[in-house]
Amino acid sequence: MGGLLAWLPLINSMELTDLGASRTTYQNLRTIAWNVIGWGGIGSFFTGLLNGMLTHWGLFRHRWIVLKLLLTIGMILFGMFYTERKMLVNLSLLDQGDPAILQDPLFLTNHHTLQLVVPMQLIVFFLIVLISVVKPPLR
Repeated sequence: MGGLLAWLPLINSMELTDLGASRTTYQNLRTIAWNVIGWGGIGSFFTGLLNGMLTHWGLFRHRWIVLKLLLTIGMILFGMFYTERKMLVNLSLLDQGDPAILQDPLFLTNHHTLQLVVPMQLIVFFLIVLISVVKPPLR
């Protein structure tokens, strides 16, 4: 969740007029994705598995735990195969060094998609935390 919170100001405050600044911002997004979001997601997943298997809560005893597990897996896969891919495509476009890339339809579509998707991912992660706190019966 912290990595996505760090992405928010970066992705939303970017002025798409300076190639160097945009490239640096996307390099920072990649660094955060690989070093914070990726490892955090993997750590969260395995921590949840171990807690589910080694505590009295059980992995499949309560539906709210199953829901959290499925949401976590879904968010990891969505982040890896959708969000990160959009970011990497834009970074590769910026690496070409052409300032016209900043007005390229593919670049702009990917950038605006990231501006929409990152807050949605944060909402789902807050939902996962809320489920942990409330522990709804889900019968």
